[in-house]
Amino acid sequence: MPESNFMQRLDRLALFCAVLLLASYLRITGLTWGLTSGFAIYRNFHPDEFISLSGVLEVDLQKGHIRAPSAYVEGTFNYYLWALPQAALKLSSETGLTSAAFAKMEAEDHAHLLYICRWMSVLFDLCTVITVFLAIREATQNFYPSLLGALVYTVLPMQVIYAHFMRTHLLSNLLCGLVIWLCLKFRERPKWSMLLVVGLISGLAGATRFPNGIIVVIPCLYFLFHQCDHLPSGHSRLRERAEHFLTGPIWLIGLGFAFGLFLGHPMLFLVLPSVINAMKVSVFPYVTLGEFKLSNLLNLSVVWRYAFFLIPCAMYPFLWLLPYCAILYLCFRRSLYKQSFPILIFSGLYLYLMAKGYEGGIFARATMLLFPGFCILIGLAFDDLLSLLSKQRIVSGLLTSVLLLAVAASILFDVSYDHAMQQKDARFALRDELQKLIDNSPARIGILRTGGFFYTVIPAVEPLRNEKVVFWL
Repeated sequence: MPESNFMQRLDRLALFCAVLLLASYLRITGLTWGLTSGFAIYRNFHPDEFISLSGVLEVDLQKGHIRAPSAYVEGTFNYYLWALPQAALKLSSETGLTSAAFAKMEAEDHAHLLYICRWMSVLFDLCTVITVFLAIREATQNFYPSLLGALVYTVLPMQVIYAHFMRTHLLSNLLCGLVIWLCLKFRERPKWSMLLVVGLISGLAGATRFPNGIIVVIPCLYFLFHQCDHLPSGHSRLRERAEHFLTGPIWLIGLGFAFGLFLGHPMLFLVLPSVINAMKVSVFPYVTLGEFKLSNLLNLSVVWRYAFFLIPCAMYPFLWLLPYCAILYLCFRRSLYKQSFPILIFSGLYLYLMAKGYEGGIFARATMLLFPGFCILIGLAFDDLLSLLSKQRIVSGLLTSVLLLAVAASILFDVSYDHAMQQKDARFALRDELQKLIDNSPARIGILRTGGFFYTVIPAVEPLRNEKVVFWL
């Protein structure tokens, strides 16, 4: 018996390591894509990486300079973390550990800083895979549902794509996953220290990206719904807990949240007018306050666009069916409400506010904060279904096969994406062809400034600009 238990643990460790290796491979392959494109507003292949680099270059930790106006539009916490390798690169240059040519090249295009920060994105997302696994394991005490949730997050196309870039969304997901895991871990006996910690992490999430501050509702909901699911006296018990919550725990969570927000974005407290001015220019034009008028509150057309277009695109091609089926199933499983309901409410609230408040509804990245919770819900639903179908092995096998087929389809997409990132980019090819065509002759290049297509094309031709070559926008 001890030997069989040891072999079982060894097999499970091997499976979990295989998931982590798959996650690493999908995120590391193609990580050097576009590194040599240069540093300028129209040169970075991913235009948002120019914003990330601009913000972190304004920070100088060695001189104690932590103001980063370019980062005020979303939050500075991740920028401070990115400033650590920046300071290390600068220190190595000043102490002569790197050559003068290396220092000059880095000062011009910041390719090494960008590469290191992309590695940080990979590390954040790998930690989220582990956190999703631990959260499901804490809720179910079973291995295979936890492995499934971690596997779904591992192959989720939007996560694989964005883990290749220097953006704040990856750290946001990690902080969200940590909050859910800690809430599940301490839900039976919540301690005051836990309330402070989850509040602190929620505050850091808000300091990473302002809309992510809504994560703070998760610990509040877990506290309120604890042991209030299927009991006859559930309503009165919930009322009692709400009264207790308002007289104590909410202040601990709020205190932790405020400290986390200050720790991650001190300029929000120290130079608030500057932060507001930066947001007026770059954020407020995309905020659609008109959607929150009383007459529009129940107009859910833009919410449906997020739910049935953007999320399916982010979980292409069939993976999105898993969380939707899990959500539908868990809505009718009252015995699981104390575990699932806080995530369900948070997901609906975030989706509603983001869809109604963010203009356009064309960026799937806005839905990424939902994915750790979605994967945890998949694990909860799968665990409950396995227990119900424990005596029906054929049905259980068919269910597992369908889930794995959906996962396999996303893996094929991820591998194809990674393969494309390793090829010569179309922008480089277009630039080379134009350079051969123009040679040293005067030329005018016309570029249609239309949406995302403009930012796709402009990095290919912008380096050609000189005295003889001009642009017509």
